Amino acid sequence: MKLQTLQFSIPRLVKMLENGEITIPVLQRDYVWSKEQVRDLAESIYRNYPIGVMILIEIPKDYRTNEKEQYWILDGQQRLISLCLIMQRTCSTLEKLKPVVIWFDPKNETFELRKPREDKEKWIMLHELFSRQTMIEVYEWLNEEEIPQDFHPKILDLWTKFRGGFYEVPVYLLPDNLDIDDIANIFVRVNFAGTKVKGTDIYSTMITVIRPDLVKELKEFSNQLQIDIDYGILVRTFIAFLTDGVVKLESRVLNQAEKLKEILKSKEDILPLIKEHVKEYTNKVLELLQENGFKEIPTGNVLPIMAYYLYKKGDSVTNEEKIGLMKWFILATFFQRYSTSTETRMNEDLKIIKEKGSYKDLIKKIVEKEGNIVDRIKTYLEEGKYEEARYKLLLFTLLKFSNAKDLCNNGDFTYDYFTIHHIFPKKILSDLKKDETIINDIGNLTILTADCNLKLSDTLPEEYLSRCKDEQLKAHYIPLEKELWQLDNVEEFIKKRKEMLMKAVEDIFKI
Repeated sequence: MKLQTLQFSIPRLVKMLENGEITIPVLQRDYVWSKEQVRDLAESIYRNYPIGVMILIEIPKDYRTNEKEQYWILDGQQRLISLCLIMQRTCSTLEKLKPVVIWFDPKNETFELRKPREDKEKWIMLHELFSRQTMIEVYEWLNEEEIPQDFHPKILDLWTKFRGGFYEVPVYLLPDNLDIDDIANIFVRVNFAGTKVKGTDIYSTMITVIRPDLVKELKEFSNQLQIDIDYGILVRTFIAFLTDGVVKLESRVLNQAEKLKEILKSKEDILPLIKEHVKEYTNKVLELLQENGFKEIPTGNVLPIMAYYLYKKGDSVTNEEKIGLMKWFILATFFQRYSTSTETRMNEDLKIIKEKGSYKDLIKKIVEKEGNIVDRIKTYLEEGKYEEARYKLLLFTLLKFSNAKDLCNNGDFTYDYFTIHHIFPKKILSDLKKDETIINDIGNLTILTADCNLKLSDTLPEEYLSRCKDEQLKAHYIPLEKELWQLDNVEEFIKKRKEMLMKAVEDIFKI
């Protein structure tokens, strides 16, 4: 394989991307750089720091989609797109990208993402400077903007490095006589070898090699879902279905790629059917979640397990099992089952399902790691600390299982549309110098719609709770003893309510 080493100016690279001469192959991941990373790249170039080598490959003729298309970028995609954003604020070929505006402070020679205050010295926006094609145009613009003369040399130096083409990026150019397997192997080794990487990135690459149309369809399916699910989660789900219960194929990155390629080729004829199963049972999981009030979910990592569970159960899945699977979903999320060693733990759970285990067996796996889960949750409640993600989920779950309704209009609330409500108003307790641990104790919190929360705001519970029916209050685990609703009895109220919440935990999660 003959490898050419070239030097490309920044304007040339950006132009090649914008006019479609350089394209991004399907096997590439999405653009993920933050605005801060784009800003730092601009500063590196200004200071003449190296930004690494990019790798282009001449696209084999059979894979070209039009006459303009000449090169795929195999390594350096994030940097190339970022150069486009630095130069132009946007990239016309990538419609979903949000604009990035970078300011240059010529006095301190720093790059900022924030707009300067009015009393600041003249800062300039990079894309406005780089829109000037010649040095004469730059001088005219600087004078029009009344930029102090002392700053002109630094701004001109900035312009010459970017627009003037003085800074050049090293590029390796691969020939077009490589087959698609070689291209994929090069891509995997360059992007993933020796690095900590998600298995989904490897798998998405290899699926693209065998069936690029399948990747495209899964991405389109992901974009159409009513609940926001990352494409990588669908890849994991696809692998679980493809392998009948495995998402981590090997421990080493390159071995994962080779193993998956072997499996994909051996099952190439049934890949469309597997894809349809993934879509069907992903939709079934999302329907189940929505039925239980979840129009968004805290983590998507539970989805492959739930989809595979429903797939293996088929039409025989009972209502009890659906409820049990929801309980597992709550517990796996609450105890952050997949926060570490994600694919290893997924393999453990998929194996349970493959061997005809039930939701109870999945929950027992959580118990193995966490101990007595009922006692653990009760301890959290006893401590009373409200941590947004974990306790939001717990409070919502307990109230949904009791069929709680909004206290103002008796309507339903969903996980993406509710507000945490202080039963004893936060402001009143603060004015009384009550400790924060009392004010924000989970025993003083329930959930309402935003409108109801605003309506009740600083109203004392002895006033508004008296307007509610007993069934409504019981569903919110609110003690019916009216003397506890009085301000003087806030601590006793919280203690009694937490006892009721802990009893609910026993009833719901004791398997």
